[in-house]
Amino acid sequence: MSRSVMIPPRISRGWGHSARPESRPAESPGRRPRRWPGGTLLLAAVLSAAACSGGGASPAPAGATPAPDPAASVTVTPRDGATGVALTSPIVVRGNAPLAAVSVNRGASASEKTEPGTMPGTFSADHRTWTSSGGLFADSRYDVEASTSPATGIAGTTSVRTSFVTGVPAKSFKVSWEPVAGQTVGIGAPISLTFSAPASSRAAVQSRLVVRTDPPVLGAWNWLSNRVVMWRPEGYWKPGTKVHVEANFAGYDAGGGRLGVKDRAMDFVIGSAQVSKVDSATHTMKVFRDGQLLRTMPVSLGRPSLPSMDGPHNVLGKSPEVIMDSATVGIPQGNPDYYYEKVQWAVNYTSGGQYVHSAPWSVPSQGRANVSHGCVNASPADAQWFYNFTRLGDIIDIVNTGRPPDTSQLGNAWSVPWATWKAGSALPVSDQLAPVVSLDSAVSTVTPGPVTATPRTGAAGAGA
Repeated sequence: MSRSVMIPPRISRGWGHSARPESRPAESPGRRPRRWPGGTLLLAAVLSAAACSGGGASPAPAGATPAPDPAASVTVTPRDGATGVALTSPIVVRGNAPLAAVSVNRGASASEKTEPGTMPGTFSADHRTWTSSGGLFADSRYDVEASTSPATGIAGTTSVRTSFVTGVPAKSFKVSWEPVAGQTVGIGAPISLTFSAPASSRAAVQSRLVVRTDPPVLGAWNWLSNRVVMWRPEGYWKPGTKVHVEANFAGYDAGGGRLGVKDRAMDFVIGSAQVSKVDSATHTMKVFRDGQLLRTMPVSLGRPSLPSMDGPHNVLGKSPEVIMDSATVGIPQGNPDYYYEKVQWAVNYTSGGQYVHSAPWSVPSQGRANVSHGCVNASPADAQWFYNFTRLGDIIDIVNTGRPPDTSQLGNAWSVPWATWKAGSALPVSDQLAPVVSLDSAVSTVTPGPVTATPRTGAAGAGA
């Protein structure tokens, strides 16, 4: 019996060719020829590996270290240690990670007479930038502290402390005001601001002024000139009202090379309702406090050729002694009506030089006839009592003189109708409802209050 001999296949060693046997014997019935398992799959894997490697960069060697994350950092402008920094420069803090906290503290300034304070500011949407929202004070040291929060892609956190000092401008823009901080004033006291230079833009200046009251009161600013602006309520103040005033001019460019050197703020309180009603026809003055009649005084007002001025007026100040020289109001020496008098216990109620004062020379006419040069004459005893009683902002309401109030003068703010007053504002005035007090209701109130006298240095008066 013959036997079949199987000859092993010979594999081609060239890449890219399939392995196949050189010859294949005839299949015997019932038997299948043997196949080389995995031959085709092995070659496919080799080809696949060859195709993936291609001609690109070689793979990184095992164990390579990725680039490190940048360290957290913060920068502050103005730079640390800077001096003579311009008042118009903002403070800007930037981090390469979100800022956790920023604080800016301002030191006291002896030259500008300011106390220590803080600087407000705002964060950007991503919290990586903080920008100051107030102006810089002159001749002041600022200390800045800032820190970052953890952030993906940033190594660690950090904190910084920097400082700088501001300069002093060659020309400044300043404000003075009445009342003064801590003062208790009458129900007719307006808030009066005087600027060291004319306002180049009334609207810009007014936008930096703030008045807050407790309880809320409807009021408005009115410009008397480019250097004087006043705020008053629609009606008299309610006794006990607390008033807060701000003039935020730090870093403000007022034009002409002038810069605001600081912000100012003050608080004062409205005292009891002290109202004096003066009747030229009856030659009497009745003094009320919170509706209670305290004193009735015989007085003498202006003679027919020099009449007193109808009111109401608000007290501007007082002095124990004042020189009254008619030449200051256009009545020179040589004029039959010229006078030069030294008077005591003088309470001023108009910038035109009208006072309530002691007039011993007119005592025989007081309560009987009007013989003064326009002032309200009282006896020495009554004048001294009234001087000690009255304070800034009290109301002196004069009637029946035949001379209307001159609203261009200080002391006559309450003679200006409300619609006219608020039209003098450089910005729109809200007509929101708020509690106000009329003269009649002020006189009829019954809540007692303290009597406060605030001494002032007087100026030359006009009428005796």
